[in-house]
This record gives sequence, C-alpha cells and structure tokens, in this order.
Amino acid sequence: MSRVSRRSALKALGTTVAVIGVPPSADAQPSGSLSGDATRILSAIAEVVLPGELGAGGRRQALTDFVRWVENYREGAETDHGYGVTRLRRTSASPASGYATQLASLQAAASGRFPDLPPAERRALVEKAIAAARIDRLPSRPTGAHIAADLMAHYFNSPAATDLCYGAEIGRERCRGLAGSDQRPSPVR
Repeated sequence: MSRVSRRSALKALGTTVAVIGVPPSADAQPSGSLSGDATRILSAIAEVVLPGELGAGGRRQALTDFVRWVENYREGAETDHGYGVTRLRRTSASPASGYATQLASLQAAASGRFPDLPPAERRALVEKAIAAARIDRLPSRPTGAHIAADLMAHYFNSPAATDLCYGAEIGRERCRGLAGSDQRPSPVR
C-alpha cells in the first residue's frame, strides 16, 4: 500500500479543479460597479476633492484605483485580525450600494450637468452633500456615507498619498527588504 503525501494530494486536487473548471461562488463576484456615466461624474468630483498637485494623470490613476477597489470589493470576505485577536472578522456590506443615489443627487442639484459646472460650483455642491451626510472627518476606508468622502478616504490613505505628502518615494505597504534601508527615500519624480 503506497502512502500519498498531503502535498501530492493537494497538488492533484488543484490540477483536477483547474482542468474541470469550477465556477466561482456567488460571494466571489464583485459586489458593486460604476457605469460610464457614474465614472464621468466621479471624475468631476475627483477634480475638486483630490490634490491639484496630482495633475490630470494622477487624478485619473486615483480614480482608476478607487473604481477597481469598488468593483473588487467582496462582502463577507475574511479580514486580517489584529495581533492577539483570535476572532476572524468579515467585511461588511459594500459601501457602493448608495453611490448611484448619491451621484444622482449631485446631478439633480446641478440640474443634470454636474460635470460641466465650473470647479468652484462643483466643490460647493460636494461640500453641501458631505455636510448633509454628516461627515465630519475622513474614514480610514470607504464606508458608503458619501462617494466623495469615500474617494478621498481611499486616496488619502494610499501609499501614493503618503509619497506625495512627503515628496519622497516612501512606498508605504510595499516590502522593500533591508538593502538600502539606511538611505533616504528618493524624491518623488
């Protein structure tokens, strides 16, 4: 009788699954997405809530990163637990569930032409919407309270925002190893 190692068994199982193709489970599907129209409005929001130092390309990248985060958000996914905490936590409902309504409200407040308004008028409408949502500080991650605040939270808590803030390629949350750790980070290009 031959013994099969756990590694061999798992490898065989993985190969079998890859060959027969197992459809992804329902909880693996993206829980929210933004239409082209919503992205156009969100781009107009980004222009007035993200730092001007980013420029058009930087805002576009921040917006792309946010939309990707929204589209890939998984409700009920296991999250990392803190040191010494044994209870596993799961992500809450998608913050994107109210985004369409929030964007429609901004459009309605702008008589259907929010992206076409001058930046000062768009900023005033966004500030009014954030105040109406009773947001008095940025959350550490998007919460769904308002899409503009969630976009800002997503960007301002990113490694790119840290690099911009300090004017250096710090690369927060990237594993850089010890080589060169005694050197100052390079200036942002």
